[in-house]
Amino acid sequence: PTPWRFTDDVEEFAAHVWDLLATDPAAHTVALTVIEGVRAGRRWSEEPMLFGWSGGSPAVAAVLMTPPHYLHLAHVPESLIEPLVTALAERHVRPPGVNGECALVDRFVSAWTAGGGLATVEMQSRLYVLDRLAPPVPGPPGQARPVRDSEVARAVEWWAAFVEEAGVVSVGVEEAVRDAVEETRLWWWEDAGDAVSLAGRQRTAAGVARVGPVYTPPGQRRRGYGAAVTAAVTAAALREGVDGVVLFTDLANPTSNSIYQQIGYRPVRDQS
Repeated sequence: PTPWRFTDDVEEFAAHVWDLLATDPAAHTVALTVIEGVRAGRRWSEEPMLFGWSGGSPAVAAVLMTPPHYLHLAHVPESLIEPLVTALAERHVRPPGVNGECALVDRFVSAWTAGGGLATVEMQSRLYVLDRLAPPVPGPPGQARPVRDSEVARAVEWWAAFVEEAGVVSVGVEEAVRDAVEETRLWWWEDAGDAVSLAGRQRTAAGVARVGPVYTPPGQRRRGYGAAVTAAVTAAALREGVDGVVLFTDLANPTSNSIYQQIGYRPVRDQS
């Protein structure tokens, strides 16, 4: 029998995997924030979600897939990769793609394609963890403030532009924006009375807040707005008493990778 168990019930999944994932909430920020999002009512499609684990409580492995998003390998020991591939095949699950820590994704893809399957590997990203916040000095002109209810439409446009530019799978942008505005998790940088950059953060999970998205329209770039609004959103999370703050960057974007280090983030690991 397969050592893997699956459900579409997020609470059953969380009961088994939360303690495992919470031992390193920065590394497992994606899985933890997805759990909290689903608990809060988020849905990304009509297709059933898939949550999988191996072991008891706490589990020793965890994966999840919220269609149309890719299969996320949250934590999978090497010995459980081939059994995972077998278990997914037995359930006739064909992930549209896969993401997770780079070496883990490589091993999964090798096992998957050996069985004749295909998987898509996402862009490479780098996980950063906040050491000590250092807002830019001198900062750019202007100031940060939360996005207001009356500005949701504009924020949706900018969030959607970020998604398109990043080339990532994303649905339900308006719902995500409204949730973030309601909980004061989405901020503008405003210069001379006009919004020039946007940054948000996901729901705090296991004490860790994840910054994202961060978007500056092309005509306003290279003026320091992105760094300033990221620092402001980070500071807002710290004021709420979070234990840590993390963010992901696209490895293909050297500018963002440099900027975040300048305001106090350090690189931890790469993901595909």
